[in-house]
Amino acid sequence: MDRVTRAQSTDAWLDVLQQLMPQGIAWPRDLDANQTRLLRALATSLADIDALTDALQQETTPEQSRLLLGEYEQYLGLPECSEQPLSLMERQAIAVEKDLRKGRLQAWNIEQRAKDLGFRITVKEHFPHHCLRGCTYPLYEEKYRHLLRVIVHDIPEAEGNQLECTLTQFKLGGKYYEFIYKGSD
Repeated sequence: MDRVTRAQSTDAWLDVLQQLMPQGIAWPRDLDANQTRLLRALATSLADIDALTDALQQETTPEQSRLLLGEYEQYLGLPECSEQPLSLMERQAIAVEKDLRKGRLQAWNIEQRAKDLGFRITVKEHFPHHCLRGCTYPLYEEKYRHLLRVIVHDIPEAEGNQLECTLTQFKLGGKYYEFIYKGSD
C-alpha cells in the first residue's frame, strides 16, 4: 500500500509548531531558546505518533497484523485449545484461516475441521421422526434432536482432548456433542 505522505520527522513537526506560535520578541524561534526546546519535545511526540499511525495503517488485515494481532485473536476467539507457544507467522496464519472460515456448523465441515487437526471422525445427526419419513426410520427421543454424535476413529480417548476442545468451541447454541472413541483401546 503506497502512501502519498509519510510520517513527518521531528524537525518537520517543530517547524509546524513554530509556525503556529505568534510572532514577536516574546516568542523566540532560536534553536537554543527554552520555547524551542519545549516545542521540540512536543514535536518528538507528534513524530512518534505519526510513525505509529503509518504502522497501524498496515494492520488492516490479520495477515499483515503485528501490533493489533492480539486484538484480532481476541475478536476471533483465538488461540483454540493450543498449548504450545506459536510464532508470529503461525499466529497470523491461524487468524487468517479462522477469519476466512465458512460453514462451520454442518456435519461435513466438522469432519473437515477434525481432519485438519489430524483426526478421522464421522459425525452423525439424529433427526426426529415425522409423518413423511419411512416406517423403518428409527424413533429417536426428542433429547437426541440437538445431539451430534462424533465417532472418533483410531485414537484412544486420552488423546482426544484437543479435538473435543476445538469442536466444542464451534458448536451452535443448544447443540451438544457426544464423543465416541472406536478402534484403539
